[in-house]
Formats: sequence, C-alpha cells, structure tokens
Amino acid sequence: MAILLKFAPIIGMLVWAWFSMRNSERAMLRDLDRNSRRLAEGPLLDVIQRFRGTIGIDAIQVDVYDVEPINGLAAPDGRIFLTQGLLNKYRDGHFTSDELAAVIAHEIGHLALGHHDRRKRAWKVETAARAAASAILPGVVQSVVMRGWGVVARLLHMRLSRGDEFQADAFAVQLMRRSGLDPRASITLLEKLDALAKGRGAAISWLASHPPTPKRIAAVQREIDSIG
Repeated sequence: MAILLKFAPIIGMLVWAWFSMRNSERAMLRDLDRNSRRLAEGPLLDVIQRFRGTIGIDAIQVDVYDVEPINGLAAPDGRIFLTQGLLNKYRDGHFTSDELAAVIAHEIGHLALGHHDRRKRAWKVETAARAAASAILPGVVQSVVMRGWGVVARLLHMRLSRGDEFQADAFAVQLMRRSGLDPRASITLLEKLDALAKGRGAAISWLASHPPTPKRIAAVQREIDSIG
C-alpha cells in the first residue's frame, strides 16, 4: 500500500495526460468532420487513383477542410485533408495538379511512416519524465530540472518534427516517381509556398514549424538525383 501511495501522483498524472491527449485528438477529428467534405476535383482524383495503384491499397480518403490557411494535413484516423485556401490557389492556377499531388504524397508519407504514433510515444515519455520529477525531486531541484527539461523537450520535439518532414518529403519523391508523376513538383511547390509566405509577410501553415524551406528543397533535390 505504501508503494502505491508513493507512486500515486505519477500514475494520476499519466492517466490525466492520456485522457487529455485522447480528448484533444477527438476534438480535432470532430472539427474536421464538421468542416470538411470529400474532395471532388477531377485531376486530383486521378492522382489519388494512381497513388492507390502504386501503394496497392483499396482507398485513400482525401477531404477538403473548409479553412483559409494554406495547408495539408494527415489526421490520426488515416484521412488526408487539403484546406480550402490551398484548393482556391489551385483553382486560380497558382498551383498545378502535380504540385497538389506532392502535398498529398507528403501527407501519405506521414501516415505510412507512422509519424503520428512516434510523436505520441515521445509525448508519453516526456509526460512520464515530468510526472516522475514532480513526485520524486525536492521543490528547489524540481523547479530547476523542470525548466531545463522544458528546453530540452522543445528541442527534441523540433528535431523530431523536422526529421519527420524530411522523411515525408523523400517518401513523396519516391511515390510521385513510381506513380508516373514529376517528383520535381515538390520543389516548385515549396518555392511557390515560400514566395507566398514572403509576399504576405507571414508564415504559410504548411511551412510553419517545418525545416527551413531552402534545406527542404536541397534535400528533395538530392533525393531526386539519387533516383536518376
């Protein structure tokens, strides 16, 4: 009983963190459900069919999320979303179908490579470490350790997130090539998004919290060069 009481704060914090993560994920999915519709753009549906054939799966669901920021995202339930803002730019002729295909291929990469699950595991480890520190360490030491851990955790999350983006970019290059699409569309997409961001004086959502665009472009070019 004494052991259970000693570790009760840690167990309680971990249970709270788990429920908090689940509730946040469910809230995001409810918002996507309320504000999304199935993609109906002809050329992009053909792209999705190509990707299905290349990967060898029955379905890839791509929906349109009715918000203005220019973005694409992969949801934890396996759906892919293009924002209305991104689709508007496509309809205006700013982006080509191959460039939007690169967005879809990138988001498929996040799903195929298990990035959601990996980030969840990292978050659980961080929560467990914080819970243990708050329960075991004395007050003054705890304060110092928690501040230091906060800095380290932010750096680790940034590195993990940026690593995921490079991996998803490389996956997109390979998927585009195998599907008979031009993988250089990933480069022109990034260039156009970067130009839009500079023109607006603000970050484009699909670039926010990602590696610097020039580094992504250079990495994509190396990937393209490697496949000839």
